[in-house]
Amino acid sequence: MRGSSAGQPEEREPLGGPVVRAALVLAAGAFVALLDTTVVGVALESLARRFGAGPAQVQWVATAYLLAMSAVIPATGWAARRFGAVACWTASAAVFLLGSVLCGLAWSLGSLVAFRVVQGLGAGMLFPLMRILVVEVAGPARMGRTMALIAVPVLLAPVAGPVVGGALVQGHSWRWVFLLNVPVCLAVAVLSPLLMRNRRDAAPGRLDLAGLVTVSGGLTAAVLGFVRLGGGASAGGPRVLVPLLAAAVLLTAHGVLARRRAGDRVVDFALFRDRAFTASASVSLLNSFGLYGAVVLVPLFFQQAGGRGPLTAGLVMVAQGAGAGVAVLLVGRVIDARSNPRALVLAGLALVAAGLAVFARAGSAEPGVVLLAALFAQGVGLALAASPVMVTLYHSLPPAAVPAATTANAVAQQLGAAAGTTVVALVLAHASHGGAGTVAAFRAVFAVALGFVLLTALPAAFLPTGQKG
Repeated sequence: MRGSSAGQPEEREPLGGPVVRAALVLAAGAFVALLDTTVVGVALESLARRFGAGPAQVQWVATAYLLAMSAVIPATGWAARRFGAVACWTASAAVFLLGSVLCGLAWSLGSLVAFRVVQGLGAGMLFPLMRILVVEVAGPARMGRTMALIAVPVLLAPVAGPVVGGALVQGHSWRWVFLLNVPVCLAVAVLSPLLMRNRRDAAPGRLDLAGLVTVSGGLTAAVLGFVRLGGGASAGGPRVLVPLLAAAVLLTAHGVLARRRAGDRVVDFALFRDRAFTASASVSLLNSFGLYGAVVLVPLFFQQAGGRGPLTAGLVMVAQGAGAGVAVLLVGRVIDARSNPRALVLAGLALVAAGLAVFARAGSAEPGVVLLAALFAQGVGLALAASPVMVTLYHSLPPAAVPAATTANAVAQQLGAAAGTTVVALVLAHASHGGAGTVAAFRAVFAVALGFVLLTALPAAFLPTGQKG
């Protein structure tokens, strides 16, 4: 542990009840938003049967949600400064609550897709606002432990999704996939303003409307293009090329406008002059590729290659959740003790890579001891890597830059997640069409995910080795 005895009280400052309660409310809100994505993915087949729709039509239940999230994310930083992060968080939770109720009452596929847009508009800001609020509530001495607490939903929601979704689809009406969110969101919306003080920027600046249009439009178009490409559309066809070209034009236009415009920007490129921020944002972007293999691809492997239902495949993922649970709180304590976050992230990536390497060489989809041990190792690795990256993003930035930094990072993560999902889908489809057996096809995809995890080690090597000061 680094630091003098005079600094020990600050380093060992207890979390305290108010911080823990606020962190739990934040974690709950983010958990249901992240859970919703995987739960609905499991329910798509049931929805197609219920509404008599084809795969392309019912896929819009998931796509509309992602596009709405992408559209609203870039406005997070300005909204947090203008109205206060607590007010924006509470409003987002309320909109997500409204969307969940409406989805549960939907009478047609069209109405369900429209209500999923409402849900997505509420969910888009929840995760970046959660991170902004942790910085406000915890302060530097307790940020590691608090970030570790809120890392739990990020790590466990994709694991719990197939279990919850499978149980609801098999034993209850599809409407409960959406109504499940209602009590949690109601509690979050009510408790958040009671547990956290809203802090508004005294001089939030004017909204960069041109920047918001170009970034939101570009991000949404990119996600749409990636979703269509991953869904089997031709890479050279207009359904993919038009949105991807539109995204390139809009995001390039934003870069040009940002260089010419003084003052606040939706994405502040000056942040990338900070080494710690750039390294952390790069790790987050690449993680969206590799961690898709570690978190989302594994349940598909047990379902499609092992012939198991969503519920059984999800239960296998408990091994990964156990690994994450064992490690996550310890990691937060270690970060607050002024340890080396670079070493933690690299160790975490090494464990994730080791787990993926086991799956990349698996001879069957039977969840035996070796694969379960690999899942446990991946869970530990995910916990080791997640919290330090969240903390180092703000390592050498002033407090006033936190909303802008969080927004820029959220945009990068959304792009990375969309692109990563597409790459995995394309590799899996190519391997399957090439005559490979199902297990062999998944081995190829796990190998690609492993490559991205190893690539993530490059920017991770530039993360800071200790806390500022």
